[in-house]
Amino acid sequence: MQIIQLLILTIVLVLIAVLALSVRLIFTKKGAFRGGSCSSNSNQLNDMGIGCGCGPGVCKTDE
Repeated sequence: MQIIQLLILTIVLVLIAVLALSVRLIFTKKGAFRGGSCSSNSNQLNDMGIGCGCGPGVCKTDE
């Protein structure tokens, strides 16, 4: 019985954490992940030769 209670508590805590991390994404009208998602935005990474994951050059965004 204790294992079931621990499992339920763990699931509840994980759900709370996921909801807390996605508040802006859920409650804004056009919620989207933004900023820092592309390495071409970082001068330090560009200087080390690390490019963007969406292809060579600068990433095109919807903004």
